[in-house]
Amino acid sequence: MKNPDTTTIATTTQNEARSMTVFCRAHPLEALRPRLAAEGIVTAKELRRLPSGKRVRITGVLVIIHMPPTKSGKRVIFITLEDETGLIDLVVFPKAQVKYAKVLLTSEIQTVEGKLYRAGKDGRAISIVVESVIPHLTGSLEKALQLGHPENTSPDSRAEVTKSYRQ
Repeated sequence: MKNPDTTTIATTTQNEARSMTVFCRAHPLEALRPRLAAEGIVTAKELRRLPSGKRVRITGVLVIIHMPPTKSGKRVIFITLEDETGLIDLVVFPKAQVKYAKVLLTSEIQTVEGKLYRAGKDGRAISIVVESVIPHLTGSLEKALQLGHPENTSPDSRAEVTKSYRQ
């Protein structure tokens, strides 16, 4: 049996994304969270409890990309994502950029795996150093919302939506 709240949130969020690009009812990842949790993807809030050096998987909506000049002349990409619990800072060094820069620079929803690092007073400044991108959960917002829609919970429908999401 479908959960009417999930159906309403998924449908409403999809409609908001199509018409306004503003989310009034819920964060777009809220409808996806059960699927993300099943794949071991943690929230921004959960990062606060994890130790430095731990490998994590995280998903968020792109907020900003920043590529400031560095002394060495090497490009370092800083990305801020947002999930339904807060902001997530990513750092992408040149080695990861070779394989993932294009997808990271063009995807509205990003799912990455990397190491959590803490800095500053009491380790409150948290960033994830990106090691890899999880492609079946990275791409356009609209297709991500289709993954979270309750009608796409059977294995066949999930596979079909996931296939179209990658394109």
